[in-house]
Amino acid sequence: MQCNKVLLRIVIELVLVVIAADIVTQFLLPEVIPSLPDYASRVLDMASSALIIAPYIILRVLSLWRNPPREEATPVESSMRDVMRPIFLIVILGVGLTSIVAVWLAREAHRQAEYEFDGLAERVKIDVTRRMTEFEHGLKALRGLHEASEVLTLSEFRDYCKVVDPVACFPGAMGQGFIRQVQKDEVGPFLEWAHENLGGDFTIRSAGSLQNTSDYLVICHIEPLALNRQAWGLDVGSEANRRAAAVKAKSSGLPTLSAKIDLVQDNLDQNGFLYYLAVYEQGKPLRTPEERQKAFKGWVYMPITSELALDGIVWSGDGKIDIEVFDDRAVDDPNARLFVEHGYQFEDHHANADQYMALFEKSYYLSFGGRHWTVLIRSNPSFDTSGIFMRPAITVAVGGIVTLLLVIMTWNMSAARLRAIQMAESMTTDLKAAKEEAENGVRRFTTIFNGVPIGVVVLDEHGNVIDSNPAALSLWEAKSAEQIRGMSLLDQVAWNSRVDVVQGLCDALISKPSCIEFEMMGLRGTWRRIELHSVVALNTTSEEETIQILTVLRDVTEQRRAEEDLREARIKAEEANRSKSEFLANMSHEIRTPMTAILGYTDLLADHQRDRDANTETGEYISTIRRNGEHLLTIINDILDLSKIEAGMMTFETVPMRIDVLVREVMDLMEVKATAKGLTLNTIFETKIPMIVHSDPIRLRQILVNLVGNAIKFTEIGRVRLRVSYAKSDKTIRLSVEDSGIGMTDEQIGKLFQAFVQADNSTARRFGGTGLGLRISKRLAEMMDGDITVTSEPGVGSVFCLSLMVDDVPDDQWITPSMARGQNNADEEVAKNKSKKINSTALQGMRVLLAEDGPDNVRLISFHLRKAGAEVFTVENGKLAIEQLTVDGTVDGELRSPPPFDVLLTDMQMPVMDGYESAIRLREKGCQMPIVALTAHAMAGDLQKCLDAGCTAYTTKPIDRHRLIETIQRFHPAAKEPIEI
Repeated sequence: MQCNKVLLRIVIELVLVVIAADIVTQFLLPEVIPSLPDYASRVLDMASSALIIAPYIILRVLSLWRNPPREEATPVESSMRDVMRPIFLIVILGVGLTSIVAVWLAREAHRQAEYEFDGLAERVKIDVTRRMTEFEHGLKALRGLHEASEVLTLSEFRDYCKVVDPVACFPGAMGQGFIRQVQKDEVGPFLEWAHENLGGDFTIRSAGSLQNTSDYLVICHIEPLALNRQAWGLDVGSEANRRAAAVKAKSSGLPTLSAKIDLVQDNLDQNGFLYYLAVYEQGKPLRTPEERQKAFKGWVYMPITSELALDGIVWSGDGKIDIEVFDDRAVDDPNARLFVEHGYQFEDHHANADQYMALFEKSYYLSFGGRHWTVLIRSNPSFDTSGIFMRPAITVAVGGIVTLLLVIMTWNMSAARLRAIQMAESMTTDLKAAKEEAENGVRRFTTIFNGVPIGVVVLDEHGNVIDSNPAALSLWEAKSAEQIRGMSLLDQVAWNSRVDVVQGLCDALISKPSCIEFEMMGLRGTWRRIELHSVVALNTTSEEETIQILTVLRDVTEQRRAEEDLREARIKAEEANRSKSEFLANMSHEIRTPMTAILGYTDLLADHQRDRDANTETGEYISTIRRNGEHLLTIINDILDLSKIEAGMMTFETVPMRIDVLVREVMDLMEVKATAKGLTLNTIFETKIPMIVHSDPIRLRQILVNLVGNAIKFTEIGRVRLRVSYAKSDKTIRLSVEDSGIGMTDEQIGKLFQAFVQADNSTARRFGGTGLGLRISKRLAEMMDGDITVTSEPGVGSVFCLSLMVDDVPDDQWITPSMARGQNNADEEVAKNKSKKINSTALQGMRVLLAEDGPDNVRLISFHLRKAGAEVFTVENGKLAIEQLTVDGTVDGELRSPPPFDVLLTDMQMPVMDGYESAIRLREKGCQMPIVALTAHAMAGDLQKCLDAGCTAYTTKPIDRHRLIETIQRFHPAAKEPIEI
């Protein structure tokens, strides 16, 4: 009867546990854990059920195996109830902690996945915007062609399209063309003109059913004609969507996109649309729609298919997303769909795609050409395969295993205790106490010896094995201690380590500390790196006393491998740092090279405009281009400076300099900006200051120009003042820039020196700027052992104080305020010499070989050199430059003697062979001709790199005309003074 009751209770408990596990996995888990992929959810459900059910089943099986049900309960069975209490507590705690960790990991996995999806979606959105913007750029370039010509002929248009192939340059565009508005009463003269200029087979064809219009909007030019012949002569005004977009483009003057249409030249039945841009006559006002109507000449346009324009866009999201694009926000209207692309292809698309539910979905509303598009982005199964979703299931499995092990360990300990109690009851009291004491001692020794995770081996004085624990057996690769008993440790040691092992054992015998490492081979041939600690031990018996060596063997193979991995990781990190430096250098080159052409040709335009004495408005346009180009160059320099500072690659020099001279130079430089805003700019020397200080004048000038420039920028009315003083208490020079500008709050000051941050967004919109200047100035000051502090009051003004530490100054090396306010005649003479114009034959008679791969820069540099009198020969790379200098015109040939040129001016970044390699090869051949490096790199060490390659001199891009001529003139046989271009 008792047995039946126990079995019935176990069955009922098992049923309840299964029901509880099902409730947890079906109802509770979905409430506390965010959405996970299907496979991850199924694994988590199974692991959760096992976590709840498995400990109970195993516990009950052990209980029945150890103590089968009996009719009457024994004292031992009564004690078992006390044993079960801690076991149930362990199960409850294990399940609870594992559940908490699993829920947290599931939420964290969902958050990380959502963050990753947002990044992929943003990349796709940016790529869509970029692709559509390229069409606008193409239309604007085509409009410039038409506006620059009174009447653009068909041959001129086709020549332009050969250079700017619309199909190749603007993926998705089927061509580009020009649309002319023809009144219906002017059709006859228009057709006569068209047959004469466009072709005898030109006709006007209808694109739709609109009949009540007074004009035709005829496609006159369309290239490539072979792909678009069906659209040639088409009246786009005869179809509602085409006409509506054309009229809007004409009225607004902006690029205008039509609604979705069927392109007549598209044979694939794709979603098409037209992109219009109105063309107006040059010089006429275009402020109002009426003025634009009077100046209207026609439309440039592109026929585009969305399938081709957006093809492959999913790979901007690494193929982990699906994308749909709709016209306007009608995402539920299939007719509004412009584009669809899937990054994951189901084997059975219709069956599986309908069942699949995306984890994440995001919509963007973008505007192109006056049309509003909805970009709908969803995650797909490729996104769901991330390993982070398996972490909760793995956590549940590990937690269940740990809980189970703890239950078994507790059960074993309790069972051993019960067996000891049962054995003790059959003995007398004295025997029971003695036996318990002996057993406890043996148990402790056995537990320590067998349970320690480090190998322990007892050796005799000759190094032979007496005994070993299980951990040592795994190192020896032995099945039992009997297998290695009597074997010599030295037999398993590598030959090159045996002397060290013998020495270590000898040191242990004389009680010296011993710790050595060696290679040990197991019985199955596995080599391990072992760390050996040994100590002498005496074994005393009733008959004799023997000497034994207790050794501890620790496997350090993985530890040493990890240390080696760390060393390799450090090497890779250093290589990554070098790669970053090379990236910054290449970025500088790639940005500065086009800036050379922009600023250089702007100067040429300015000179040409001054020579022709053209109108002032054109001069203002040119000045605007140069001013913005220089502003862009300043931003580039700031970004590179910040990158060098953050990377620890900024270098400084320490030279003697005069603070008063530097201050006057900065204030003279900023006087123009202050005068333009009607501000008073002055300097006050409050105390005497050191005559000579040792610092970096270039970086100090950069800081002062930034501080004074900021003060002028943020001051509308009043003055800007620079105070210079010396503080004896801390031996610092203080340069305080005061303004009466907008001021700042404490909160704004707190984030003032962060990169790309200004006081607030309204400040950035009102005054402009990147927010880099103060960040760079602050870091430069700190790296020169100084600091910049700020005090400010909203509406009153701000004070930026630059403090610099100076060395002890002799008594005769001070400048009084009156001396500092005086003008330096030597500085005036230098300024006069810099502004002096001299003759334009500075390079007369020189033969210069120019190696440059950029055609724009070739024209610009050649123009400056030829204007200075030089004879210039150009090549496109370093290989061609060497061939110009060899007898047989090959790279491996002997050099011509004497050289045919006076100097080689070479860019350092070119295809085929760059300037560094060509300079090295020429010097290896014995070339003595001067080589001048021309590079857009702006990183520290570029000058030394050019000199190490064999270059004689160095100049940078963008081109400084004075410096370029002066550098080349140094190698003129009869040097003259540099000219002013």
